[in-house]
Amino acid sequence: MHGALMLKIVKNLAVGALAMVACAVQADEFEVNAGRSRVVFDRLAGVPVQWTVCESDCSSEGVRSAELFARGDGLFNVLSRFGPGGNFGAVVEAGEGSTRIVFQAVTETRVYRIAHDKASMQVELLPGTSLQLATGQNFIPGQLPGFGQLYSRVHAVTVSDDGQEIYADSDAPAVDIEVDGGQWAGIRNRYWTWLVRPVGAGLSGQISFSELDRPHLDLQPVDPALPVVVEIYAGAVEWRELREVSPVLSEMLFAALWDFLRWLCFGMLLLLEFLQNLVGSFGVAIILLSLSVKILMAPLTAIADRWQADVNRINTLMEPELTAIKRDYKGEDAHRRILGVYKKHNVSQWYTFKSAAGFLIQIPVFIAAFDMLAESFALNQIGFLWMPDLAAPDQLAALPFAFPFFGGWLNLLPFLMTGLSVLAAWLQNEDSLSPELQRQQSIRLYLMSAVFFLAFYTFPAGMVLYWTSSNLFHLLKVELGSLFKRGQQA
Repeated sequence: MHGALMLKIVKNLAVGALAMVACAVQADEFEVNAGRSRVVFDRLAGVPVQWTVCESDCSSEGVRSAELFARGDGLFNVLSRFGPGGNFGAVVEAGEGSTRIVFQAVTETRVYRIAHDKASMQVELLPGTSLQLATGQNFIPGQLPGFGQLYSRVHAVTVSDDGQEIYADSDAPAVDIEVDGGQWAGIRNRYWTWLVRPVGAGLSGQISFSELDRPHLDLQPVDPALPVVVEIYAGAVEWRELREVSPVLSEMLFAALWDFLRWLCFGMLLLLEFLQNLVGSFGVAIILLSLSVKILMAPLTAIADRWQADVNRINTLMEPELTAIKRDYKGEDAHRRILGVYKKHNVSQWYTFKSAAGFLIQIPVFIAAFDMLAESFALNQIGFLWMPDLAAPDQLAALPFAFPFFGGWLNLLPFLMTGLSVLAAWLQNEDSLSPELQRQQSIRLYLMSAVFFLAFYTFPAGMVLYWTSSNLFHLLKVELGSLFKRGQQA
């Protein structure tokens, strides 16, 4: 019987316009390569036992891919009212737009339909059937040290028009969920996801956590008397691919941000893609993105610089009087005299917030750029110069042992970023500041550079490259400004 089934499998696959390959992997298993999925099925159990998803056609060489689960590591299980499946016969039919895999047993039929042109599968199940899903160890990304750990986690999520909700393994041992046809539930890491939604009747169930980064989904129809069709998206967290399956899935990107910041992220993502198409390198495109943002932000930067110069001028004007008051008076008497100085110079006591406002108007662009670079699938496994992967720290050289927080690699970009920042602070000389205030400002800039070094040392190289480039362009601006002033004085 099994030999006849294999002959039928081969015959059906050979005639498909997008013919896929089914072959024995182990005893009673066969593999189906269909579009962006490569799935190994257990013929007797009627379930997948290994599933790999790709950014494009899995039969192409060099495509980026992720393994959702493998034999004995992770789970795709179907539980029907008859118990776990068994003793199925299998038929694979390659059609024009999808590959259909039919498992037939005496008591039930299971049908899987894998799309060729997008990363999706449909599963047709009998009434009373439930699904159990869990990813394997290979789905957990390489663990980054320090703050880079933020990009190394696996989460259970639900996605709807209201956005993405993350269920952390620290919330509770198990969380009850309900999913209707407009919602998805599943598991994601930074760049890949595995999601399900019902077509028709809703699903209910639980998300549980057996260990760190290993969520487990157990879902069943709300109405056990009805058959259920489950649509599955298994693929990249990439906005075009997500929207191709369902527009609501784009809510997974930049989900922690307010809507206006999310749209700013999408705008910067399009700009990055445009620059990459122009120059053919994502590393160079990130540098040009930093320059483009500097140019586009020039009007706001000019306003911020003017406000800062106003604050510097007022600080320099009042500094001698305020210094004398702080030296000679204490408490309420000092406060009263300081207010008198403000009144004498017709200055509000809140005037220093003017410089903070100049800084704050640039924060949204800073946040959008970093979130976009952190979540951009296009940077995954893309090298530049000595950096093996723009989605990971630049890893110039391995250290003899790992340092707490910093990890076991020497990352060069954070040193370049900090050196440029310190050099700009050393060269920057504000005419509106007294020598003492200039010294205080330089110290603040040095401390800020140190904080950024600690924060960014373990961040992905693409993000640090952007900020290093930004610091370089700021240094050039400071030096050109100094040359212009010296030219005027001459």
